[in-house]
Amino acid sequence: MKLFIVGAGATLAEALAEGNAREQCPPLIKDFARKTWANYTPHPVLEAYLRDLGYTDLGRDPRELFYQLEASGKTNIESFLEFAWINGHRDWKVNEENLPPGYIAGLRVMASGGANVEIGASENGDFWDNLLYHGIGSPLSFLLLQCFFEPGKGAFALSKSVASHLEPHDVVLNLNYDTVFELALERIGLDFSYSPNQPVTNGILVCKPHGSLNMVMNDKVFTFGQPSWLGMPQPPGYRSYSGIIPPRLNKDYSQHPVAKMILAPVHDLKPQTILMWGIGLANSDVDLINLYRSWAESADRIDIINPAADTAERARNLFRCEVRHFVSPSEWERSLSKNA
Repeated sequence: MKLFIVGAGATLAEALAEGNAREQCPPLIKDFARKTWANYTPHPVLEAYLRDLGYTDLGRDPRELFYQLEASGKTNIESFLEFAWINGHRDWKVNEENLPPGYIAGLRVMASGGANVEIGASENGDFWDNLLYHGIGSPLSFLLLQCFFEPGKGAFALSKSVASHLEPHDVVLNLNYDTVFELALERIGLDFSYSPNQPVTNGILVCKPHGSLNMVMNDKVFTFGQPSWLGMPQPPGYRSYSGIIPPRLNKDYSQHPVAKMILAPVHDLKPQTILMWGIGLANSDVDLINLYRSWAESADRIDIINPAADTAERARNLFRCEVRHFVSPSEWERSLSKNA
């Protein structure tokens, strides 16, 4: 049994292969805020975070300072959201007389706001719901539509080529919010089911523990739509993008019952080979690293597709099986042909 693990680098590679300019492509962690906050600002938490870092001159638009720090590697979206999570119960005051550009009040777009903002991930957590809707879901959907759904685009050549090596009963762990890899599975005629659903007969199981743009939920249930549907319009009784787990340092799947349910069917996998495409092996993925170690115990080898060689070096330090590094899907496929 093969396990394919797909990350943000895979979607970026696919978007670039479609001829999109880099600034129009879906984000990586290092440019996540710049690409998703163009029409949204996480006021007042962003200002508090920047002051906590020691900055006092935040300017008219604090996003610009955050973008600079993000580009220089001094901070990123994961660090900011860790701060927001830890400080979720503070009495946040909105400066209604001097609101920064991009501020959106109330629960998403349909309720009025107040002077105080609750940022907990609860039914009335205006900050968190606005973040999921305006700061992650909507901008990512726009970038995907722009990159893949315009006329003449959407071939998904790289993903189709990689996915063609999957066989019935193999598993895909997709860490992306986008549905690019699932669209590729559809294009080449591979049946699949989303975990925690039972795999279709002779099908592939796709596990998305971080949520997905085509996943909706309410207070009782969650469900996945077709990969070509990116969460809007939301179906009656569900909230679009509410199932997304934002990128955050020290995240723990036990804090997210839905993620825990999605991972349960694959927790004890014993794959023979593992492919990691576009995966960074970030220190923040504590739970994932532990899962990777467990899966690697049964694997003969781990193949890594990533332009950066340091990811493979980190993998060699983490796992005891053979680790092979490839800079592109085509290089990886050539190696398979040689060994066939």
